[in-house]
Amino acid sequence: MNLRTLKKLSKKAAPLLYLMGDSRDQFLASRENCYHGILISDQKHWSRSACRSSYEARKGDWNSPHGDELVFDTRAGRRIVMRPPCHPRRGTVMVGCVSGYYEPEWSEETTWEALRKLVISHFEVRENGRLVKWRVFRSAGEVLTAAREIVAKSPKMQEQAE
Repeated sequence: MNLRTLKKLSKKAAPLLYLMGDSRDQFLASRENCYHGILISDQKHWSRSACRSSYEARKGDWNSPHGDELVFDTRAGRRIVMRPPCHPRRGTVMVGCVSGYYEPEWSEETTWEALRKLVISHFEVRENGRLVKWRVFRSAGEVLTAAREIVAKSPKMQEQAE
């Protein structure tokens, strides 16, 4: 997935998320002010920066304590650090709310992340201490289709749509 796909999926997920009962504030992401929790695997969009030659973070290993970054040496002998983007594109639909009692904090995510979590949790149940999945989702289209089915089957959600 890349940031452009995330923005398009979030736009499709926003009305469905509202119909499924998520009452958090929906807003558009501003430039480098919001965060998402999806790993963007398309390395074309990763940020690149030079680092010291003594920096031995991961060197191609994904299990580093330094987060999701990739360190490699160029042919010229320089060391480069690549990091996946943590900010969505400007205009991506986000949801957020303040949570906590003594020390409230702002938490936010894209509407696509929120809808995906709701749909997946709808099709999971615990039986004898085991988590059983009724349905497995292989693509984004299957998640959107399942969300539309959930809204269509629930009378409470149909009243909100009208």
